[in-house]
Amino acid sequence: MMTSPTLYIFAISHYCEKARWALDYLGIDYTLRHVAPGEHIQIAKKLGCPGTAVPYLALDKRVIQGSADIISWAESIRSANGKRLTPESDIEQAAEIEKRIDDIAGVHVRRFYYSEALIEHPSTVRPIFTQSLPLLKRLPIVLGWGKIRSIMTRRMDLGREQGVQSRQIMDAELQWIDDLLADGRSYLVGDRFSRADLAVASLLSPLVLPQQHPTYSGLTHPPRLAATVADWSQRPSLRWVRDIYAKHR
Repeated sequence: MMTSPTLYIFAISHYCEKARWALDYLGIDYTLRHVAPGEHIQIAKKLGCPGTAVPYLALDKRVIQGSADIISWAESIRSANGKRLTPESDIEQAAEIEKRIDDIAGVHVRRFYYSEALIEHPSTVRPIFTQSLPLLKRLPIVLGWGKIRSIMTRRMDLGREQGVQSRQIMDAELQWIDDLLADGRSYLVGDRFSRADLAVASLLSPLVLPQQHPTYSGLTHPPRLAATVADWSQRPSLRWVRDIYAKHR
């Protein structure tokens, strides 16, 4: 018998939410482990991950890294509840939607948020990184927050101009989703909830802060992002995200 796998995450990460939601939806038993910035690199190296980015899922003899691969693994062992996330038809379309949202919107919604929040309002970000961590792991984040901010700013290419650029990209990506939904469909591919829906909803969740999200109740939008989100709130794409969370999370 395989022991329960361990899912390593940042509470704030929408990519981690994607993997976590999939495991929950498919009924996979797992141990959840919140990790601290910096600590995640040490753990990844110790486990033999090819990279350092969370999420990663540690099994008995191997590690699966990345939300898409974690979903594929979870489906491959099929839980007793009989649910699946890969559609029976239009598999290629679902894969294309998931890859696009992973590669574009997922990256730019993060940069849009951090370019304002981390640089101008860092006190609103740190509590999410320390959420669910024991005191001894929270303390280094508090003491080293300035260095952590500097590293994140450099690695994610953050700044006022970059935030504006990411906002424009997000506007175009939301229009893409709006167009997909223009025919009145409930799901992006086929007539049932699939990994395409889960991917899009989870990676756009920072714009919506759905009440069903495990950790976003403590997240606060900085002023400019809040104003933009208010302008976007009635777009079909974001109304759809709220509906998907209400139905399936």
